[in-house]
Amino acid sequence: MPIKLIHVSDIHFGSGESHGRVNPASGLNVRFEDFALALSRVVDFSIENNADIFLFSGDAYKNASPEPVYQQAFARQLKRLSDAAIPTILLVGNHDQILKAGASHSMSVFQSLEVPGVTIIAQPTLLKIASKHGELQIIGLPHVTRNLLMTHEKYAQLSPSELDRVLVSHVGEILEGFYEELNPEIPTLVTAHLMLDSARAGAEQELMLGYSMSFPLCQFLDERLDYVALGHVHAHQVLHEKQPLVAYAGSLDRVDFSEEKEDKGFIEADIERGNVNWRFHSLQPRPFITFSIDLSESENPMEELYQAVLPAAKDAAVFRIKYKIQQNRLPEIDEDRIRAALPQLLSLRFKAELIYTERPRRLPELNEKAVFQPLQALEKYLEESSPENKDALMEKARMLISKAQQEE
Repeated sequence: MPIKLIHVSDIHFGSGESHGRVNPASGLNVRFEDFALALSRVVDFSIENNADIFLFSGDAYKNASPEPVYQQAFARQLKRLSDAAIPTILLVGNHDQILKAGASHSMSVFQSLEVPGVTIIAQPTLLKIASKHGELQIIGLPHVTRNLLMTHEKYAQLSPSELDRVLVSHVGEILEGFYEELNPEIPTLVTAHLMLDSARAGAEQELMLGYSMSFPLCQFLDERLDYVALGHVHAHQVLHEKQPLVAYAGSLDRVDFSEEKEDKGFIEADIERGNVNWRFHSLQPRPFITFSIDLSESENPMEELYQAVLPAAKDAAVFRIKYKIQQNRLPEIDEDRIRAALPQLLSLRFKAELIYTERPRRLPELNEKAVFQPLQALEKYLEESSPENKDALMEKARMLISKAQQEE
């Protein structure tokens, strides 16, 4: 019989909470509750359908120092899998890594506690996992970056692009070495947390951690493999359907509006040597909706916007209104009135594209010296360009600067 594998990735507990609000009954952000529920539903499915192996392809949290409530939510589901005797594989992703010499990773606590049935892959590894329906060979490749090479003296003079080529070559050699060790009679899975050159990458704006290099798909197109289960890219997609199947499970929920049109869920795969039957299961994530309207020629922009947006709003959605408007008509837009009319929305944001009837004049005070006093420069600009919104915008600016300083 085939081995039933459940493949999930990129949970990112703690992300996307700017699009939610606190649930007064639990004290938790509603968006975190969405993410936790998504993982719980996948575990429900795994237990109810007698899964043989549960595979997580990296990025459990928003960062490598998660708050206790996020760790608790993740640990609770791992315990359920352990209690159900479902072997669980956790691959370390880039958001799970602490980029300091000798530092651990966010999932090392489960390694230290030796949770029954839980295997952590924190370095390139070839292992065998026993299941109810036989053994599965697993090649694990956690997230790799050029930082691994920069610490070696012989690579110190290489450019970033040269370092990437060396790293791609090294990864290819590691994989080929593992391929040579495989038992051809046993089904084989590769799990990796990386970007492949043929993948369609989402913007994933809130979670971008600088540069992310890509690896060639051809390194994984080997007939000795059956399934290449990938993480890192949030958009679910299949890059190669014939042996081996190469697929990203995608993230379990939407993080921001860059993922507005992406479905979210997990992959169920029945794996035999030389054959994989798979299905993508949607978790029906909370909708993100952008409503766009051009009010630049409107005689009554506020009333036109109000009447148009009400039918478009969906229950419990994360909603965004984008509108074009003449700069001098912007004060007519009453955002509070629209918010009051749409209490069912989880969150509501406005984004105005201003049409200027005349070129805004340059303020002589805003020269190169203003860079050293950003708040004062912003205040001067707002006094001229948007005096009616100055106080509110200045308060938001102070909060953002304070948050950035704390994170540093």
